[in-house]
Amino acid sequence: MTDQPSPPSSEEPSENENTGELAPPPLSEIGQNAADSRDTDGDSEDADSDQKTDALEDPERLRELQESLGRLEDFAAQSQAENTIRAYAADLEDFRHWCKKYEREWLPAQPKTIGLYLGARADDLSLATLERRLAAIASLHKEEGYESPASVAEGPLRKIWKGIVREKPRQQDGAPPLMVEDLRSIIEHLPRYQAEDDGPTGQMTLTALRDRALLLVGWTGALRRSELVALRVEDVQFIEGEGVNVYVRQSKADQEGTGLVKGLPYGSNKETCPVTALRQWLQAAEREVEGPFEGDIFRRFYRGESIGESAMTAQYVSTVLKRHAESAGLDPETYSAHSLRAGFITQAIRAGKAERRVKEHSGHASWETFNQYVEEAGTFQDNPAENIGL
Repeated sequence: MTDQPSPPSSEEPSENENTGELAPPPLSEIGQNAADSRDTDGDSEDADSDQKTDALEDPERLRELQESLGRLEDFAAQSQAENTIRAYAADLEDFRHWCKKYEREWLPAQPKTIGLYLGARADDLSLATLERRLAAIASLHKEEGYESPASVAEGPLRKIWKGIVREKPRQQDGAPPLMVEDLRSIIEHLPRYQAEDDGPTGQMTLTALRDRALLLVGWTGALRRSELVALRVEDVQFIEGEGVNVYVRQSKADQEGTGLVKGLPYGSNKETCPVTALRQWLQAAEREVEGPFEGDIFRRFYRGESIGESAMTAQYVSTVLKRHAESAGLDPETYSAHSLRAGFITQAIRAGKAERRVKEHSGHASWETFNQYVEEAGTFQDNPAENIGL
């Protein structure tokens, strides 16, 4: 990896498409249509073949064709450049906005700032997009006469980037959605106190109560792992007879930081009800700390079941899911924290829930990304290959 990762080609429409004008054909196709038409039109083309050959051999005509090809190549290069500029501008605006929010200098930026920014965006962006953002930041600093702070080939960002690259392929390859049947199985196999343990025999351990609430709230809320571990006691409000409102302080779709409220209704089964699971964990935690349980909800544990004062890391959500998936007989390596969010969206779409409401609940910023879940969820719905005689 170099200091300035090469940006991938943009998928945005070209300016020709935006203005309604016809884009020029690919250079590889120039001249092919004429040849194809000669093949398909038969003898009617033979009478003119000599005249066309003479015209193409004319030096003046050849110069005109070369000039036309040159202009088309310039147009294609210009379109590529404009698309890249647009992508870079959007990338830099996001970086500037993030720096402003967290009161960090964005130009010139320090490598530590770039590392924090990568960590904040790693959950939601692909490796290709992260690379392009690094390229945009590096390009801007170079233009302004500053040394690039975005080198991941060496220096302080090297280890951070290697960790992201190690984690992202599992998400990019498509960590499978955790469907409700497998979620139920995981909850069923959560650890319980044995007779020799220091706890009520047959009841869920304190760690299991936390993990059950973590998994059920994360799944039902379609929460990103960063949103899940950021939840605080003051962010939840239990509504009698309805469920619980969960306040997400900031999400990818909420760039202004106004927050998003997600309603989690009661489940039909007490063991897998997210509202009951969250309430029982908070009550058990309060008994354990012998006083008000405030601040972070999903905290780390120290020395067995001693509740710490700070939240678990976002990366640890995957560890929790993998550990309990293995206990339930599932392949732990296929799942990641993203499986919770993907599982809810997929299950809701298959259950016929309105796509608009599912998108609002998941907090997706764009239809383009959300529609990928819709397409995957519907591959076997009204499948044309079904019941056709095979």
